[in-house]
Formats: sequence, C-alpha cells, structure tokens
Amino acid sequence: MNALQIVSRKIEPVLNIQTKVIDYMTRYMVSRGFKWMLPVMLSSITDPLWPDPAAEDALKPPEVEVYGSRLRLTHSMILHKQMAIAMGIDRLFILSPNVRLEGRDADDGRHAYEFTQLDFEIAYASMDDIMSLIEGLISGLFKEARSWGLEREIPKVRPPFRRFTLEEIKEEFGSEDEASRLMDEPFWITDIEREFYDREDPERPGHFRNYDLYLPEGYGEVSSGGEREWEYEKILARIRSSGLSEESFRPYLEVAKAGLLRPSAGAGIGVERLVRYMVGAKHIAEVQPFPRVPGVPAVI
Repeated sequence: MNALQIVSRKIEPVLNIQTKVIDYMTRYMVSRGFKWMLPVMLSSITDPLWPDPAAEDALKPPEVEVYGSRLRLTHSMILHKQMAIAMGIDRLFILSPNVRLEGRDADDGRHAYEFTQLDFEIAYASMDDIMSLIEGLISGLFKEARSWGLEREIPKVRPPFRRFTLEEIKEEFGSEDEASRLMDEPFWITDIEREFYDREDPERPGHFRNYDLYLPEGYGEVSSGGEREWEYEKILARIRSSGLSEESFRPYLEVAKAGLLRPSAGAGIGVERLVRYMVGAKHIAEVQPFPRVPGVPAVI
C-alpha cells in the first residue's frame, strides 16, 4: 500500500464507530469514579513482555537519549499504573499509546506494532472485581452499538461471561485461537504464566490470578489483565527466576523495596482490536488510518 492508496481509503465510517466506542468507554470509566491520567510515552522502565527484551529473539523497545538518560518507548503502562496507585490514585485509566515491535510473522490480522489501550487499575481490587467491570463495559457497549446502524450483527451478551483456565482451553479446543473461532460470545481465559507483576495465587503455587478476554468469530484476545504482585521479595524473586535484568527495573524495585506499592488489579483493552470486531474488519490495518502492521514498512 502506497501513500496515495492510504489517503484514498474510506476510513471515516470506521473512525465514526471508533469515536463512539471511545466515548462510551471513557464515560463508563468516569461515571465509576476513575481519574483520567495522561499517558507516559518515554520511560526508563517498561513492561518486559516476557521474555527479557534483551534476549536476541525478543522484542526490543526502541531507545532514545533524553538529557543524558536512556529512555524506552512504552510497551505498556503497567508499572506506571502500579506506581500511580502508590501515589494514592485509587482508580485510574489512560488511553495509552503502546509501541511493540512484533516479529515479522505476527501479521495475523489482529497485531499492530503501534496501538492504543484503554488501560486501567484499581487499588485493592480482585480479579473478580476487574472481570465484572469489563463484562459490564462490554455488554453495555454491545447493547448501545446495536443502535449505531452497524453493517454487522453485534451479539446480545449478558454477564457473567464463561471462564476457562488456559489448561481447560487447550484440553477442550486445542488453542486459544481455535476457541475464539468456535465460541459465539466473549469468554475469559485465566491462570496464565507470564510477567513478574501478575500475582501468583498464594494458595495455589504455580497458578496465577490473571485473565484475558477473548472475542468470538476468531477475533481473538481483546483485553489482558491481572492482580499485581506488590511485595518486594516476591517481585524480585520472579524477576530473577525469569532471567530479567534487575537494573532494567531499578526505579520500580526501589518503590517496591520501600513498601510503597499497594495491592491492585487492572487490565488493558485494545482499542483497535475492539473497533475491528465492532465493524467486522478482516485486518486491523482496515481500522488504522496509518497502518502499523508487523513486518510491513510504514509508508506515512
């Protein structure tokens, strides 16, 4: 796709729906007492996105030098959300730009290397609190969207959504993507081993209090979240067992060591992925005015 093809596309109808989606989601959060925080786009720390970003075959956050400091483009604001909770902001959300340089083989129609999340966090929340909040958001959004004149049918959904552990999904469907293709309503996948900040279940070692929301019709994951580790020794042990560099997270570890992190839980919802589902687009590039597709050079 060249510059002329990009600017000749009829993207305005998609942006109309995107505007309605963002308007609904932000109203939903504000009405429930959330404070709207502005994004951090450059930082000395960012989400490692398992495994270590220093590994040869892993994501490498682009770095720039700013006033003598090496800063990375933000993968996600998860660590900043935890520290904002430490500041006393009990309920917060951000429309957070993310840059994740996926591998060239990640062009599956739903990945973009530059995208935006509705990212949020609640102090002292449990996974059930966050899952219920998201279920209310999605079911309300789907209900409102049926009056938007969409060219596709949005299902009527009602909480609670079905829950599966990752092990159950693999046993019943073979994979997360196959489950998404076969299900006709949104569903949860829980208990996923991943980054050090997702809380391990204290009563079930080796299991994790986290959750991903998947959309039906093969649209895949749209939201990811979890309860957070907040105790310094547990965070440090997880970082070390993952082979991550402690120095890469020094400011975060300093806050944790001082005992300032508080228990919290949260999630992020991919705006472009959700809009792609709402309009029925086959590829995420169809909902981006300036496509950012893994492995494909950006034209503009």
